[in-house]
Amino acid sequence: MNKLILSAIFLLLGFHSAISQEVKFSGNVETLWGAGLPWTDKEKSRGRMTLGETSFTGKIDSYFGNSSALVEGSAKYDSIEDSQDFSLSECWMDYTADFWGMRIGRQKTAWGKADGIDITNVICPKDLSSLAVMTTNEKLAIDALRFSVNGNQFTADAYWIPFFTPAKLSDAKFEKPESKLSNGEGGLKLSGYFSVLDFSFYGFYGWDDMPFWDYTMSSEGVNVTGEYKDMAMLGMDAAIPIKETVLRMEAAFFPKRHFQKSSGIIIEEKMLSAGKGSSGSVESSLQRNEVSALAGLDWMPESWTFTAQYYCDYVFGELENLEREKALQHGATLSVSKKLLSDTLELSFSGVLGLNDFDSFIKPAVTYSLSDQINLSGGAYIFISGPDKDGQYGSYKDLSTGYIKCKFSF
Repeated sequence: MNKLILSAIFLLLGFHSAISQEVKFSGNVETLWGAGLPWTDKEKSRGRMTLGETSFTGKIDSYFGNSSALVEGSAKYDSIEDSQDFSLSECWMDYTADFWGMRIGRQKTAWGKADGIDITNVICPKDLSSLAVMTTNEKLAIDALRFSVNGNQFTADAYWIPFFTPAKLSDAKFEKPESKLSNGEGGLKLSGYFSVLDFSFYGFYGWDDMPFWDYTMSSEGVNVTGEYKDMAMLGMDAAIPIKETVLRMEAAFFPKRHFQKSSGIIIEEKMLSAGKGSSGSVESSLQRNEVSALAGLDWMPESWTFTAQYYCDYVFGELENLEREKALQHGATLSVSKKLLSDTLELSFSGVLGLNDFDSFIKPAVTYSLSDQINLSGGAYIFISGPDKDGQYGSYKDLSTGYIKCKFSF
């Protein structure tokens, strides 16, 4: 979105703010610099600047009676790519009555109770456009109408998403499904809140936010294209508080989900089809049933916070022609943080371990508050290969980066 559109939106909300009963303006200015760690590949990243991002984020909340509006936008400059980006993070209007409510516009929402792992959290797509956002599990907003019914102990949220938003990739864009009523997405969340248990049920039907690659041989080599496939999900989660501890559980079932075929199989099938003079299309994916689940534990004694999770994912049926090599993929996460010096200093460590290849991704960090507005932090994003194979996280080992960050909030 260009500067003119972003400025117009802020001006429009500013006019609304002028006649509102209450207006809040907040935001932050942030600078993040990073360089490749000593053990990374010398030619690719060792000692080279891998992060160089300066950003401004502004948010305006406006309230009038039972209605409200929010606009949040950001401007970023990437020194590594020498590029600028102006984006609209959220822009929605909301109305709340005694037992029902409605929100319409560009909005973010999070499903599930997992920490940094997506099980039922499929409604908002991923941002995979840079190392900085990949390490924070950043999500994109969706254009949606949300209708809510609220009771004393139960809530229900229904979503209609007329425009598909795919995952944001760093260097690839593909044609999205045609914008028409029959291609819209829908979601439903039912939640209950009690003193001994919180739980939610989820249903979603729409599009997988990651494209499926298609390969075609030509005189110039292999041409790569991509397309998006439909997806359905049924899920649930629960959280049980026990004094200073919270037990969390989450599970999802994906009926006949699409999985990527291997590039060799796609090319081979197309060559065989051409050799037989057939004009039929070759699919880039195969459908399989899939189950994902997670169990987690949160423990928060005094100024400490501990979080541990085990997650798994299982695909039923033959995998012979798929890129996926193992039916069961699983892993574990650990997060520990401690606040010191009257909560002005925080030491933290978080990591994820893939239990198939024993590769990992760890994030040690130190954050110090110079004031209520200014935070200084330093740390590292470290990707470690497994003993026999790089694995999902080890494949990024040459992106291991040490960083410093300064953030001013207002």
